Amino acid sequence: MRPILLYALFAILLLSTAASGQEKIRIGYIGLSLSSMPLLAARDLGMFAKNGVQAEVLLLTSQLSAVALNAGELDYVAGVGPGSVSATMAGSPSRAVWIVANRLIYNVIAQPEFKSLQDLRGKRIGVSGLGATTHTAFTMALEKIGANPKDFVVVGLGPQQHLRAMESKGVDAMIVDPPVLFVLLKRGFSKVLDIGAHVEMPVGGLTTLTRTLTSKPDQVRRVIKALQEAKELLLSSKERAAEFIVKMMKMDQDSAQRTQELMAYAWAGSGVPTRVGMENIVKGIQSQGRFSDRKFIFEDLADARIALQVARELGHKD
Repeated sequence: MRPILLYALFAILLLSTAASGQEKIRIGYIGLSLSSMPLLAARDLGMFAKNGVQAEVLLLTSQLSAVALNAGELDYVAGVGPGSVSATMAGSPSRAVWIVANRLIYNVIAQPEFKSLQDLRGKRIGVSGLGATTHTAFTMALEKIGANPKDFVVVGLGPQQHLRAMESKGVDAMIVDPPVLFVLLKRGFSKVLDIGAHVEMPVGGLTTLTRTLTSKPDQVRRVIKALQEAKELLLSSKERAAEFIVKMMKMDQDSAQRTQELMAYAWAGSGVPTRVGMENIVKGIQSQGRFSDRKFIFEDLADARIALQVARELGHKD
């Protein structure tokens, strides 16, 4: 029996025998992407159940997630990035508590006729959302290489619009991560900039309210542990991860396997939020003219204590 099926059966058994004793939580996420794979794996492959959690995973926009979190309709938001951090900077009593990775694997992929970043000056470049991680990271990468962000026209697109926008020539370029990256390259589109080579910034993760950290620290620990275990499961086997990516993202086997190879590089680590990563999110947000008159320290935005505890439980040194 294939490993992915064994884990699925294990998850079903756990759910059927232990659901009554599990703590129910609600987690919002903004869309199907590579960084959401640990969340979905924790749900589907039994890591939440193993850690005594019954998670309801809800698909919401970044704005709705922040509102629902503050209103108590959500317990967690599956994400750490400009969207969630902006909400904290604006006054939400929320903190980043776990991250998928600090290494971005975003790339700027252009229509075949464009061979370099300079070719895209004045052209339409699609991002997952204005002010979101892709937009912020792109702006920072441009500044790092000495380019002027004002020379490029950035447009926000809805979830799951990447392939359609490129194939219809609705945009001249798009910022994508695997496995969409490999699909576009196979179809003849051009890779013109590796954003991750220039920017260190958290991608994916977990955000919750300070009152949850105070009142339910053991629940937070179990949720983080489930996510970190799910991530490590996906990293431990190319076959297992590729099969899960194929199932969830409807990609071909070769693209999924190449995606796992990049994941193994980019996602290595304990999941503990870092000062540099959070500082870079703030810099990216402020470079867009938001909150530029204010100063923030790490503790204003993140609480790494429980993630550090989980990391030690799982054998990480940091």
